[in-house]
Amino acid sequence: MAAATAAVAFTAGLSAAAPVGTLAGTAPATPVIRHAGLGVCRNGAGRRPCGPWRLWLSDGRVRALPDAHRPDGDHPAMGVMAVAPDGGRAAYFRKSDGVLMIWEAATGKARRTAVRRPDSVAVTELTLSPRGRFAAIEGEGLSGRPVDRIVDTATGKAFDLPRGYDSARFSPDEKHLMATHVRGAVVYSTGTWSVRLRRSAYMMGDLGPDGVTVAKARWNDARPAENAVTVRNLATGKKRTYPVRLRRGEAPYRARWDRAGRLDLLTDSYRGPSGEEYHVYTWYRLDRTTGRLRRLDSFTVTSAVGDVILAG
Repeated sequence: MAAATAAVAFTAGLSAAAPVGTLAGTAPATPVIRHAGLGVCRNGAGRRPCGPWRLWLSDGRVRALPDAHRPDGDHPAMGVMAVAPDGGRAAYFRKSDGVLMIWEAATGKARRTAVRRPDSVAVTELTLSPRGRFAAIEGEGLSGRPVDRIVDTATGKAFDLPRGYDSARFSPDEKHLMATHVRGAVVYSTGTWSVRLRRSAYMMGDLGPDGVTVAKARWNDARPAENAVTVRNLATGKKRTYPVRLRRGEAPYRARWDRAGRLDLLTDSYRGPSGEEYHVYTWYRLDRTTGRLRRLDSFTVTSAVGDVILAG
């Protein structure tokens, strides 16, 4: 499930996520979550994460979640916080009782779900589906065996993936889930958890609205000209590659489908180590007819952020 969330660990605390001017397009009109993160406190000569979780929104606001469970030695940041692919929602375990809460960007309010953090699982990663209907919980059970569990946030019902499979991505309409194994990929229909198709080739990436097409960003630091987005049909095996021309120092980070079948690309530009290091993340929309990129949104995350979990 490592691909189910985009999480970046830094060594400091809280930042302001400042919009960067765009060439074409602007931040979404309806606010979405760009990323979640923690603050930082000094501990002698070093620093440690502290304070509540915060959500940085596309309209410039920062919202604190004082009731969200913070990571500890047994629960890394990815195990207690998740942001939906489109940034519309964030999920977290409430620290008072372990209930899974979903914060809605559209309303600015959190709602409780029918799910609690399992006592029998040391959760290492939490993933939220695009519309918030499902959450994927990855961790280790009391026996030491890995657990990859999909839970219905409305009913609390759970579906455990077969051993060796990681839940990767939900389709934008949440009707399908792609799970991956070193020997292949399986697409499930979430209504019945029946297998829609199997593929013998290892596959990672974002699952499209049709439930069979997967998109993945490909990064080559040594040969930037080979940076691309690859799109593969799991049913037919056909693949198409879209080269992407980016600014110097800008690298593809993640590909993402939306509900209308449009394909977006998140890139990362790292600045450092002189002075204060920071990352500039940019969302582009890929025109699959022309291969051109149209910039949608950009934002900055400085090294003042202790743990970052990105939408997408």
